[in-house]
Amino acid sequence: MSQLAQSTPADADHTAEIARLNDAARNGSLVTSRTVFTRTLADILAGDAEEPGARQASLMLGQAALRRLINETPIEPGNDPHGERDFGAVEFQGHKIFWKIDVYANDGTFSWGSEMPWDAQQSFRVVTIMLASDW
Repeated sequence: MSQLAQSTPADADHTAEIARLNDAARNGSLVTSRTVFTRTLADILAGDAEEPGARQASLMLGQAALRRLINETPIEPGNDPHGERDFGAVEFQGHKIFWKIDVYANDGTFSWGSEMPWDAQQSFRVVTIMLASDW
């Protein structure tokens, strides 16, 4: 069989691969991804202690707890119309929290969307975690 016959058609459905990479990015195990928290959410997670070390510790603990909650909470079908698992919502400490995943070309600039979001080497994911009001 020729190599051409074995290749994947350009218009093949890559939803499963995209969803798998998005799941890995969301849980922090994908090397070609980064998670960011909006400033407003980070300030809430850090708390109001005056000691900078205490604020930093609260922020880190809050981020870890929120990531754990996001990863343990099933994605609502209405938030996942394309099956790529790239958006979700949770309640955390009385706040509505959104998370979303954007996929960029892995060229170091993050200027353009990836033409091949199913390819972990050619795409870079940014998981943004924010208050719903930050949207």
